[in-house]
Amino acid sequence: MEQPESRDLTNISFDDFVSLIFNPAERIKPDRPLSGIEVEIDAKGLCAYYVQLFQKPEFLLSRFTKRELEEGFWEIMGYNHDWSLGDLIEYSDAPLSNRKECIESMALLFERLFASEPLDTSVHMWWDSLCYSWHCGNRKRERGGEDLELQDIFFHTLIKVLALNSWICQGAALHGLGHLHHPETPEVVDRFIAEHPALSDEQVAYARAAAKFNVL
Repeated sequence: MEQPESRDLTNISFDDFVSLIFNPAERIKPDRPLSGIEVEIDAKGLCAYYVQLFQKPEFLLSRFTKRELEEGFWEIMGYNHDWSLGDLIEYSDAPLSNRKECIESMALLFERLFASEPLDTSVHMWWDSLCYSWHCGNRKRERGGEDLELQDIFFHTLIKVLALNSWICQGAALHGLGHLHHPETPEVVDRFIAEHPALSDEQVAYARAAAKFNVL
């Protein structure tokens, strides 16, 4: 009987991990479940790699094309792979402290990369993917535990992104707040609108929709 294909990422280098994400020739495709690919990961180590990437992401602009970055960031934020952020944050055995550091470092990714290179759709949808569990009810704050703790971590990170002087970043943060359903969101949005009188009517409307947890 043919043995299932496997790939061991437990000792992957940071440089190879970056290539895995952004180089289409290296990426493990999510549409190959029948091939039986088994992937072994070190969840704690991969969280550390994401922190390293998000803290200093500028090198990506010279190493990969805009299309490769767009596709790679979609792969990062989803649930298609064991190494994707969605899986690492939601389902992995990485300690909460490591996942917390990973989430918090996303504010630097927005500040140091996305504020100047908004790509196409991945930046705006970044928090949609990562915060949607609270929108659809899979996670609920009243349960306490990680449902509450992760929600608070995402919330405070989104506040940092909302404070950046970039509508691309602000709009993405509002999108995330609209799905996260944190109880302090209306207060944060009201303050944001008051502190940004130059916002267009459309931008204000989007912010108010986020405060009502009514964004697409």
